[in-house]
Amino acid sequence: MTLQEGCRLLENLELIPVTILDCPESIKSFCNKYRIHNSQTLFTKSVLSKIIEELKEDELILTVDDFKIKMLFALYGKTPIAYGPYCTELLSVDESAILLSHLKIKDFPPDLLAKLRGRYTVTAQQNVQYHINILLSHVSGNDLIHTVKTYNVGSASDDDTEEIIPSDYHIKVVREHYANEQLLIKSISDGDYASALNAWRILHKAVSYKNIGHTIELARLSAAVTRTLLRMGAINAGIPSEINDRISGNSSQLTAKARTIDAINMEHERLIKEYCDVITEYKKNQYSSNVLSVRFLIEKEYDRPLKLDEIADELSLSSSQLIHLFKKETGTTPMAYLHQIRIKKAAYELANTQNSIQDIAASVGILDSNYFVKCFKKEYEMTPSAYRKRFTNSISKI
Repeated sequence: MTLQEGCRLLENLELIPVTILDCPESIKSFCNKYRIHNSQTLFTKSVLSKIIEELKEDELILTVDDFKIKMLFALYGKTPIAYGPYCTELLSVDESAILLSHLKIKDFPPDLLAKLRGRYTVTAQQNVQYHINILLSHVSGNDLIHTVKTYNVGSASDDDTEEIIPSDYHIKVVREHYANEQLLIKSISDGDYASALNAWRILHKAVSYKNIGHTIELARLSAAVTRTLLRMGAINAGIPSEINDRISGNSSQLTAKARTIDAINMEHERLIKEYCDVITEYKKNQYSSNVLSVRFLIEKEYDRPLKLDEIADELSLSSSQLIHLFKKETGTTPMAYLHQIRIKKAAYELANTQNSIQDIAASVGILDSNYFVKCFKKEYEMTPSAYRKRFTNSISKI
């Protein structure tokens, strides 16, 4: 494999540019292509030439500019290679505004900075170093692991830049953050979805005065913090611990499976709504904790083979005690409520999907399709097929 072939392969696989800087024209073209603001001293012929002069075959040079945009430089024989630009963190428009304010740059709109940075691949630094080492190993046949040297090209990279942030600003940020956390907890406790969502969005936009940017790992960490605040609000509202654990645990699993920051943010909003819905129902109906726990379990897990004695055991009650308590507060028994939920969910599926009746029956926890038809007819005074046909005809007439 030639160097050119290896560079193109790596670029196509990782979506990070790989540029061979073997002549003045290639250096000039590189600078013009990737410079997004005049303050980026890296993308000038003089600075880039100096970096190239310092390159060694057993060493990589890492650069980080004022906009948190990174480059990795390597030397193959006598040929310089630039791997990047890339980023190891995302910046929102609000975060871009804070960064530009710190840099005292006024001629660069924050939304433009966020957009331009958004063109670059976001990945972990160790991945970038691993891939460039693999490239060099394949084209040279040498398994040498290159050390990494950092080359500072902007004032934002200097260690002493943090000192420019006044201590009173830090105190203000911390106080505002704490106040918004308290607002989120109270809003959840009140079941106020609009207020809770607004408080979360303010917290979400808030950026530490030192650490700017997001990675998916940080987004998952943020989700864990949010879950803790929501759990505290639910505790204050009197939500039973078993419900709190189910809601929070399910959200934790969904967050772990998420592959994008947007997906994690959507899970934040879904979780806030779920907590507010549960708390609103709890306050509206004044159910006891045991009855609320049973209703929640049935509404969320109606598709499983739920058994009365197992539900009762989970609440440390006998089956008869649970039936008496549930019927006293809701007017029906737990298993009758389970039946109602299953048939109601099935009716929705019949009206809104083309799934077979047998599949719909199984999806709501009723494996015997003949029994399902009998139950559905008893509830709606018509067969599932007739219900679907009637609903379809109603839609077509609109």
